Amino acid sequence: MKRHHLEVAFHLSGEHPLLPKAEVRAVLEASGTGFKTKLDLDSLLILEIDELPNRLMDYLASRLAYTRSIGRVLAVLDAREFPKALFDREPPRLRGRFRATAVRVRGCCRNFRRMEVERLVGSWILRGNPQSRVDLSDFSSEVVIIMTSGYFVIFLREREVDRTLFKIKEVAARPFVHPASMRPTLARAMVNLARTREGDIVLDPFLGVGGIALEVLSVGARFIGSDINENLVIDAKNNLIAYGFLEGFELLVGNALNLELKEKVDRIVTDPPYGRMSVAVGNTPEDLSRKFVAKAPDYLKKEGWIAISVPKDHLVASDFTEAGFEVVERFDVREHRSLTRRVWVARLK
Repeated sequence: MKRHHLEVAFHLSGEHPLLPKAEVRAVLEASGTGFKTKLDLDSLLILEIDELPNRLMDYLASRLAYTRSIGRVLAVLDAREFPKALFDREPPRLRGRFRATAVRVRGCCRNFRRMEVERLVGSWILRGNPQSRVDLSDFSSEVVIIMTSGYFVIFLREREVDRTLFKIKEVAARPFVHPASMRPTLARAMVNLARTREGDIVLDPFLGVGGIALEVLSVGARFIGSDINENLVIDAKNNLIAYGFLEGFELLVGNALNLELKEKVDRIVTDPPYGRMSVAVGNTPEDLSRKFVAKAPDYLKKEGWIAISVPKDHLVASDFTEAGFEVVERFDVREHRSLTRRVWVARLK
């Protein structure tokens, strides 16, 4: 019997041109879900997915950091043919009250007013669903129209990612802070890019105050963290407890280049120090990053993954290949004028 494929839209945050899309694909890969890319647009990704049960939709919404909402595609239209191409299509079946919400990405399709687009799409749906009605405040369904890259992508919003969960873990909101800590959205994305699965053991040997640890534990993986600074290890433990994590982790005081682990780990997700702490253990920041990548295979299971963030000039692809890794992807993420992070994602052969 021929398998039915679904076209699923991911409305992305737009904070980076490539990383949010890679994160979606990585989470699907980690879940074992088959998919292929149907359309890759600015702040929007359409994938053809083998099947999409509610539990997978819930899983995606709970995992993704750089996605706003997810839903089944109803129509993809060339903006030059709108609205004629819309009314040439059969409307989807929709029950009850609904509203249409238009979103413009980076000034796309300025010749269309958002309210007019919403009215036209609402009329199209009502044409095939005369028993339904538009209700802007009390609705059971929301149809989203993303105007991007010369297209109108219309989808039924089925899940919205609760990004406020990252707000409460922002660096400044934590009980114990460190000025070099990574934003929780990027930390979560790195956990996802490492194809982390529930129950995996994830190592961060540059623990700091536990920002990556929070995201590892939030996705149901187990965590081992270490830092050469005992005070930071204490602060990290207090942060984890403050966010309700009382088990599932082991924190150590130790040198990242010389750890004694009880067993090899499934994933490494880490953000080495760029300043004084790396010098304090006898290395420049660049040397520390290179030496750690060379050491990482000693900690990692075969075919395990590493996601590591460093300033963009600290590592090159050969540092990974010489250590036995296959580089899968890399992303430059500008933090501020003096720091652009390069996130490397690689798999041990």
